[in-house]
Amino acid sequence: MGLEKGMDLEKEMLQLNVNNAIKGAAITSLKDILAHLTKDRLNFIAANCELAGRSKLKKQELADALFERITDVTRVRSAFLSAEPQEWELVTRLLKAPYIQDNAIYADAYLFLMDKGLVFSFLEQDEMFFVMPEEVKAAYKKLDQKSFQAERGASQLVLRYTEAAANLYGICPVNKLIDIINDQNGIGLTEEQFNQIRLSVSDKVLTWDVQRGFLFSDSLDGESLDDYEAFLKSVKDKPYYIPAKEELLRYADIDYFEKTPQLEALKNYIVQQLGKVERMADAIVDDIQLSCSMEEPMSVIMEEFEHRKISLNKKQLKEIVPLIINVHNTTRMWSNRGYTPDELSPRPSQGGNGSNLIMLPVTSSKVGRNDPCPCGSGKKHKKCCL
Repeated sequence: MGLEKGMDLEKEMLQLNVNNAIKGAAITSLKDILAHLTKDRLNFIAANCELAGRSKLKKQELADALFERITDVTRVRSAFLSAEPQEWELVTRLLKAPYIQDNAIYADAYLFLMDKGLVFSFLEQDEMFFVMPEEVKAAYKKLDQKSFQAERGASQLVLRYTEAAANLYGICPVNKLIDIINDQNGIGLTEEQFNQIRLSVSDKVLTWDVQRGFLFSDSLDGESLDDYEAFLKSVKDKPYYIPAKEELLRYADIDYFEKTPQLEALKNYIVQQLGKVERMADAIVDDIQLSCSMEEPMSVIMEEFEHRKISLNKKQLKEIVPLIINVHNTTRMWSNRGYTPDELSPRPSQGGNGSNLIMLPVTSSKVGRNDPCPCGSGKKHKKCCL
C-alpha cells in the first residue's frame, strides 16, 4: 500500500511539473521566454511581482514592464534571500549551467521562484528542463556576494529557529524566541531585525504566524491569538524546554520527534508480539507519538490499531497500554512548553493502570495533522495541504 501511494505521489508530481512547463525547447533569454507566455500567465507573474497598473497594459507592454521588474537587482536579492533550502539548491544548480534536465524535481523546489519569474521550466519529448534566464543571473552577479551570503545565512538561521519554536512550543513570545537565538549564537538580534526577516517571507506558504508579539503554529485549532487565551493562561507558569542548538533546530522539520527508548519498546512489541513488519510498526509508532503529542485520549490512540484491522486480545491489550502510557509520559508537548509530563512531574510510568494518561476530550472539528488530507490525495494532512 505504501509503495502504491509513493508511486501515485510521483505521478502527481510529474503531472504538476508538466502542467507548469512551457511546451518546447528550453529558452534562456528572459525576453524570449516572456514572449512565449500567455497574457494570463504574464498577469499572474506580474501580481506576484506586485507590478502596479498591470491590468491596463497590453501584452507586449506587460512583458516589457515585467522584464524590468524581474531583473531588478534589489528584487532578485530579496527573493533569493528568502529562498528555502530546496529552492536555494535549485538556484545554485541553475547558476552553474544554461539549463538543467531533471524529471525528479518537485514543484516545491521551484514554484515560488517560478511565480516571481526567476525560474521557468520547459517540456520537450517527456523531459523536463529548468532555466534561470540569463538576465536574472546577470542581476544576481551584480550583488556583493560576501554581503549577500552573510545576510542569507543569518536570515535562514532565524527562520529555522522560528519554525523549530513553533513546532516545539506551539505558542512562544517573540522576545523569548529572540533571547534563545541570541543566547545560542552569541549575537544581538533585535525585534526589528526579526520582523524584517519574517516579513521577507510573508508571501510564502508558512506553517506559523506572528500576532501581537507571539509566534504560534498554524497547527493550533484557531485563527487568531484570541483563540488561544486559555492555552496561554495554562502554560504561563511553566518553564521552556530549551535543548542545545543542534537538537532544537531539528524541530524545524515538522515531522521530527525524539526517538525515545519508550517508542522503541512499543515498536518492538508490535513487531515481536503482534507479528507486524517493521515498516508497519514504524508507521503505527509514528502515529501514536503524534497522537500523544496532541494529547489525544486513549480511545483515539487505539484507533491506530483498529483502522489497520489489528485486533488485540485481552492479554495484548493489558501489555500494550502501559507501553503507550510510557510513550505519552515521555512525549514533548505544547501544553508543557516542550517538556514531557515525566520531566515536569517525575513519576513511575510502569504501573499499567493508565493513571498518568491525560484523557482530553476531542472538541475540535478541524482536520488533524494525522488525519487523511481532505484534498483526497491519500496522504496525511501533515504531509500534504497542512
